[in-house]
Amino acid sequence: MSSRQPRTRAAVTGIGCRLPGGVDSPQKLWDALTAGEDLTGPIPADRWARMVGRLHPDQRPERPWSVGVIDDIDAFDHAFFAIGAAEAAEMDPQQRMIAEVVTEALADAGIAPGALAGSDRVGVWSGSASFDQAGINFAPGRAIAMGTVSGTSPSILANRVSYLLDLRGPSMAVDTACSASATALHLARRSVELGEVDTAIVTGSNILLNPGVTAAFADAGVLAPDGVCRPFDEAGDGYVRAEGVVAVVLRRLADAREDRDRVYAVVRGSAANSDGRSRGLYAPNPPAHRALLAAAYAAADLDPAHVDYVQAHGTGTKAGDSSETRALAAVPGAGRPAERPLLVGSVKGVLGHSEGASGLVGVVAAALAIHHGTVPPTANHTRPRPALARQPLRVPTEAEPWPETGRPRTAGVSAFGFGGSNVHVVLEQAPDPEPDPAPEAGAGFFLVPVSAATPARLAGTAEAWASLLAEGADAGAVASTAQHRRDHAPVRAAVVASTSEKAADALRALADGTPHPALVGPRAAPARPGPLVWMFAGQGSQHAAMARSSYRDLPVFREALEEARDALVAHLGRAVWRPGQEIDGFEAAQHAIFLTQVAQAATWRHWGYAPDVVIGHSLGEVAAAHAAGALTLDDATRVVAARSSLLAQTEHLGGLLVTDLTPEHAEHVIDQHGHTETLVVAARNAPDTTVVSGFEAPLEELRAALEADGAYVRRVADDVPAHSPAVEPLVPRLGEALAGLAPRATPGTVFCSTVQAGPVDGDRLDAGYWTDQLRAPVRFAEALADAAAPGAVVLEVAGRSTLASAAASTLATTGADSSLVVAATDRGGADDHAALLTQLAALHTAGHTPARWPEPRRAPVRLPVFWEREKAPSSADRPSLAAVLADGPGDAAATAEALARLAADALATTPDALPRDVPLIDLGLSSVAVIGLRDVLRAAHPALAALNVRTLLDPGTTLNHLAGLAIGLALPARDSH
Repeated sequence: MSSRQPRTRAAVTGIGCRLPGGVDSPQKLWDALTAGEDLTGPIPADRWARMVGRLHPDQRPERPWSVGVIDDIDAFDHAFFAIGAAEAAEMDPQQRMIAEVVTEALADAGIAPGALAGSDRVGVWSGSASFDQAGINFAPGRAIAMGTVSGTSPSILANRVSYLLDLRGPSMAVDTACSASATALHLARRSVELGEVDTAIVTGSNILLNPGVTAAFADAGVLAPDGVCRPFDEAGDGYVRAEGVVAVVLRRLADAREDRDRVYAVVRGSAANSDGRSRGLYAPNPPAHRALLAAAYAAADLDPAHVDYVQAHGTGTKAGDSSETRALAAVPGAGRPAERPLLVGSVKGVLGHSEGASGLVGVVAAALAIHHGTVPPTANHTRPRPALARQPLRVPTEAEPWPETGRPRTAGVSAFGFGGSNVHVVLEQAPDPEPDPAPEAGAGFFLVPVSAATPARLAGTAEAWASLLAEGADAGAVASTAQHRRDHAPVRAAVVASTSEKAADALRALADGTPHPALVGPRAAPARPGPLVWMFAGQGSQHAAMARSSYRDLPVFREALEEARDALVAHLGRAVWRPGQEIDGFEAAQHAIFLTQVAQAATWRHWGYAPDVVIGHSLGEVAAAHAAGALTLDDATRVVAARSSLLAQTEHLGGLLVTDLTPEHAEHVIDQHGHTETLVVAARNAPDTTVVSGFEAPLEELRAALEADGAYVRRVADDVPAHSPAVEPLVPRLGEALAGLAPRATPGTVFCSTVQAGPVDGDRLDAGYWTDQLRAPVRFAEALADAAAPGAVVLEVAGRSTLASAAASTLATTGADSSLVVAATDRGGADDHAALLTQLAALHTAGHTPARWPEPRRAPVRLPVFWEREKAPSSADRPSLAAVLADGPGDAAATAEALARLAADALATTPDALPRDVPLIDLGLSSVAVIGLRDVLRAAHPALAALNVRTLLDPGTTLNHLAGLAIGLALPARDSH
């Protein structure tokens, strides 16, 4: 073929569908196609009952026609899209289903809708030839509102998608009859290739609500008399009408590969033409069909002889199938040897002919066939028409492997409009994807965030995802998709688990509203999360297995710990602890705590977090100062090395005692026992948590006395009498060791000092600060109360939780009880990597979503979208303000309630959520909703005809005011009768 430079191709990366037989996913569609069973049948009795009365008596058939119908065509989750019930009732079912199917196609493509919002690089093309809803919406005598007009307009098929997703690129509807959706794809493909858009959403839709259209087609003889569509079969004598809604997502192939998208197939090229003046407006034109095929393969830069399979228009009509057969034989079938015929098929034997949607249905069917490497059978085909049997063409009647040619798999798709507008699309197998990157974490733990707009939707989503995992979905891929490829809605939960089974169990617990050890949340994340406070623990947070799995599994953790360890070794001149080794004594514990905190802080930064405030407890202040940027790593390790070496000299002198006393009570008890010279309150952790420090004998005496009184007491492991008179001789020596320390200012982070119980500039954390800190009491509770504003999220940075309980207790008594404390693990033997992921999950559920998730971006898993569908009401189902005024025009409460129901419909909310005394202009009413409300009010009574939009938008107009106005206007008119 030509030597043109390869151009950017469009790739099919996402599919959504609603088709006959309950087919509502790519997998169900593929299962239906490979099974080859006819999914059409008589119109369901309930729908037929609504239709038959609208037919002219001469056109009523003896029995219901055979068609392919979509289940629950009236059901719609209007609240998901913030569409009021009243507006939804006026919407063409195509618009409703397109909204849902596009959402599912994006989910299948692994694209979070929020990632597209505001982009002028995303367009929407919708193909449809169905106008059935217009006959209903514009029935004679029916009140027509703006919602009626927009709910019926073909342009809104595309425009509403653009509106709902805030897409700023091209948005257009296409009607070329049965080739409409294929034409839409052709236009979208060109837009992608020309660089006008990066992503295209293409939809096709067809519904069967107007029986008159079917009657006309039946009278014209184009429908199969026996209700069976037999593509290319000798007995074929007509088609079967069908409903269908389908959506595909197209992306530039290079972008899709870079983002590790699943690519079903590549759109190699396409062409469109017209039959021109054929034997009649509806008659096919074989020369035009041949010209179309030649143009399409030229556009695809592909030798027609190299196409393997054609998903044909194949409606089962004699004239149409014969014309198409001749064209296929003349172009892609030309010159083929008998042993390698062109494979030809049609989905219409399974799904019926979805007319305006059929072209895109064919594209999806061919893309799935390429993706699976299998040619599906054509249902209801038993004996080929003679014209086909004489050609190098074959119609498979059973699923069979794709022919091996040594080339990428290729397929063509044809769609012909009954007015002569034709399209042929050429698809090709995508290049093999790059292997997924190795997980950042090697221990097999994964984090699955799950969210929704409401608790009920969250429960439904959790149940659907649990089923997906139970069916064998790869847990790592589910985690990756949930992290990277979903919008994170306000009501959030997360699961941290090591197996699919455990994750599924936790998701089921979420769905049932029961706790589970692997489940974090649910909770409602604020729109603007509060400040993030990093809280660094001190002595006592060490344990034998500390940092072991994080060091093993997380490269960033390991690298940060080794860097800090090297710096510490340089100051000490000897080897120090590393994860996996025994923590032997006080000094080793100090090193282990500090090194672990530095590595954890580096991991949090790697995940995209930065503290607004840092606070540390005793030793924890050193890591906090480093995290804030006040101390370099070299300076921080210098402080730790000198401080821990000096304090280690006091191991035999005494220790620390944790009590449940208030600081004042603890001081009183110390004084009562005569130990004011040897014991002190060393740390004020919470109103009911105080640490006493001092020399061994009096400390043990105090412990025994408190135990005898029933108080809670606990000695801190590997402890020394820090912050007590026992360390006073060390103060000048520490000052000498830290002479010349050069701290830096930290303009981006507040360092909240537990020495001074408030903020301290980073450049003041010099040697003098650390010598004071060695002896001064830890005023943790006071400092935390100052640091944590209401709504703050406090992250405990520690190998084991020692401060979370005290922090929560403190915040509960300071007015910051809306704050959240994200604790480190409280189990020393717990997997610390899993504990970090659990903290990450808690931060996410609190609104602090990581900029970088721990799971690498992988090919997407189709995560189910949970719908809360309800039957779209008819206008007769909606509350009637006229009835309320007629029954009791003096009842202001009843009138306001009726108005609230109408406003709730417009705002996609509930009447209870609308205050009756708040101005309407502050309730978020759109202009369309205001006009609709005006129209409803005008229709309530002739006296209300003067009501205008200006009145509704007046700052003084509330529902209560409006009720009074309606009553006042209605009463005189009523009394005049």
